[in-house]
Amino acid sequence: MLRAVCLLAVSSLSLVGCKWLEPPPPPSFEVRIRVFGDPTMPMKGARVTYKGKEVGVTNDAGTVDFKLTGAEGQIYELMVKCPDGFTSPPKAIAVALRRLAESARPEYRADCPPSLRKVVVAVRADNGKDLPVMHLGREVARTDESGAAHVMLTVPPNQLVQLKLSTDDPAAKDLRPQNPIASFEVKDRDEVLVFDQKFKVERKVIRYRAKAKPTGPRPL
Repeated sequence: MLRAVCLLAVSSLSLVGCKWLEPPPPPSFEVRIRVFGDPTMPMKGARVTYKGKEVGVTNDAGTVDFKLTGAEGQIYELMVKCPDGFTSPPKAIAVALRRLAESARPEYRADCPPSLRKVVVAVRADNGKDLPVMHLGREVARTDESGAAHVMLTVPPNQLVQLKLSTDDPAAKDLRPQNPIASFEVKDRDEVLVFDQKFKVERKVIRYRAKAKPTGPRPL
């Protein structure tokens, strides 16, 4: 009986000793990702993934906090998947595991710009009343009696947009120039632009011919 107890004690001590020999688990590091939809607007619902596995989703403040385990200095490449209607970053965020002060955590930024931008074009056409404003062959507005109109377009950023003031109507045949076009480069932001066009009205010159003097014999 005493021998059995001794063997059990030795066995327990051996197990404890083996656990002491095991390496400690890798430390964990707190990380924060902050996502913006526009330069100052937080983006809710952006998914952060590592090797295709989701590690967090941004909240109303556009942030997501999580822990990564590994040796200090190890690099994790995290991808940000933006909600529908927004463009996801093409490259991964390289997160390096490092310790800061106890109350701080490393913070990384990502941007989810809208995939479409709103552009408002104010049209001012001197001497150009009731003219169609054309975009991609389609009438999108028409100038009023003062020659003013407003056009709102939803287009991808970093593209060229062209508007034309159509003078194809016979009532506008005397306007110069004919069918003027304005080109705008849409930036990665919503904008208000101006299409300012001055028309000249070409006046027809009416020439009067003198009546031909009568020919033939004249009375004495």
